[in-house]
Amino acid sequence: MADHRKVLDVLWTVGESSRENPFSDAALHALRALVPCDVVTYHDHPTGSERRIAYVGEPLGPMTDELRMLHRRYDHQDPLRKVRGARTLTDYLSRRAYQRLELYQEVDRPIGIEFMMRVWLNADGARPPRLEFDRSDRDFSDRDRTVLDLLLPYLERQCARASTASILTFRQRQIVALVAEGLTNGEIATALVISPETVRKHLENTYARLGVHTRTAAVAALRGGP
Repeated sequence: MADHRKVLDVLWTVGESSRENPFSDAALHALRALVPCDVVTYHDHPTGSERRIAYVGEPLGPMTDELRMLHRRYDHQDPLRKVRGARTLTDYLSRRAYQRLELYQEVDRPIGIEFMMRVWLNADGARPPRLEFDRSDRDFSDRDRTVLDLLLPYLERQCARASTASILTFRQRQIVALVAEGLTNGEIATALVISPETVRKHLENTYARLGVHTRTAAVAALRGGP
């Protein structure tokens, strides 16, 4: 029963997060309550080279600029490959092998990472979004893996919504939201004090960006539906 409540908390708080920021602090706190850990971090690259990192918890040491530089240097030693489903460091390396890595000695150990579980929220692409759970005292259990795997389709859908929203302009999202309310082009033009022709052009550009051809499909894409 306790796990059920924690899963519902995750579903609720993630659902309340914005499309631009799919994992709010409240959502990350709910995930940390579900899978107890020192730190839970969300990594994303929403627009090209931009990098977005959000975390909650208490790392055992500060993540300094020097550690970030060292992390980039030793990133090739990261054993956690892009796959669907929750994976731990010990799925790929023994504790002894992991502790011999420069990545561990110069980056992970100073901030207290002895064990990690990662969930890729889209295994495609060069830098897909991911969630990372870090611990200093014990490895992650089958139960931890199972609850995250059960939530994965929902978490992936939340990221897809955010990704879709990020490729549209504010005006395009605004128009699609009014389409979802059932307004015609003329009614949208009146509500936004623009011409119906401008509404039509915005919708055409929206269809092109989303890869759809109808108003219904645009609304479904923005909502993260099929």
